[in-house]
Amino acid sequence: MKKINSLANPFTAWSGHRLFHVVAGTLIGVMAVTQASAMLPTPEQTVDNPAMMQPSTSSVQAVNTTVTAALVGVDANGQETLIPVDANTRLQAGNILEYQGYFTNNNADRVRKMTVTMSIPEQVEMIRVVAPEFPYGSVDGNTFARMPLRSRVNNQLVEVAPKYYKAVRWDIEDVGLNDTVMVKYRAKVK
Repeated sequence: MKKINSLANPFTAWSGHRLFHVVAGTLIGVMAVTQASAMLPTPEQTVDNPAMMQPSTSSVQAVNTTVTAALVGVDANGQETLIPVDANTRLQAGNILEYQGYFTNNNADRVRKMTVTMSIPEQVEMIRVVAPEFPYGSVDGNTFARMPLRSRVNNQLVEVAPKYYKAVRWDIEDVGLNDTVMVKYRAKVK
């Protein structure tokens, strides 16, 4: 029988749990940078703008990105609280998570326009709380339109429920030197 070293991988007990992948992918951080994109495993987030990268001779990223997840709760006074999600957090169906993406401009100049896209993991469904307001949404992860999305059903225009969204996109303008902007959305664990 093979002996497992739990200190070598502290997440072994959780790794088979599908909700663990929601949390772990969020907390890992930026895994790869290609041209003007930074990708995260879950949720996936992308920064699109050629001005975001240093010249190709440097592998230094000009925009530092961080994505966090927090469990939305209520304290004893009835005030909403955000509890950071970590490997010890127990998630259940119906829990509300808030995903926050932070983007810090490390360029030598201000960024005039930055497009930020965050995918919505399969294990959760988005609910309407997003910031900044007026983002773009997508039900396929490729085609984006101003939210709320609408579709034709039986020849009538109806709003698409947020639970069908696969990604959210924001256009962030005028990010100064060393400034940090934040985008966020909330999702319910399935």
